[in-house]
Amino acid sequence: MKLTVPNVNYKWWESSKNELNRLVEEYNRSMWPKQSDPVTLKPWAPRKPPTGNWPLLRKTGRMQDTAKFKTGKAPMSFYARTTDYGPYLQYGTSRMPARRWLGIGPAILDPMARIIASKVFKGPKKTITIP
Repeated sequence: MKLTVPNVNYKWWESSKNELNRLVEEYNRSMWPKQSDPVTLKPWAPRKPPTGNWPLLRKTGRMQDTAKFKTGKAPMSFYARTTDYGPYLQYGTSRMPARRWLGIGPAILDPMARIIASKVFKGPKKTITIP
């Protein structure tokens, strides 16, 4: 009996993290103009009047424009560094509803899986012969 198995790259995170980080950053940046939660895809809570006419979370643009996305050492760990105001919007406060502006949503899962699969199963397949 012959069994052919793929060659597994156990260091797949190292070889795929930059590409995955770029994908996560592009996804999050594409969600901001839509003013919706990147995970649930639900619209952000509206402002309480009286308010200005600028887009939600975009009065000056500094918070989103300075956001830097990075990966961690552990697989599938992503971080965003931004102004001090970012966490208040992400998690909300006692006087302001949360408007999650960072996250990984359903639209990005298949592209991420394709990248991971291309890095995990890399190289020639191994054939094992069992007598």
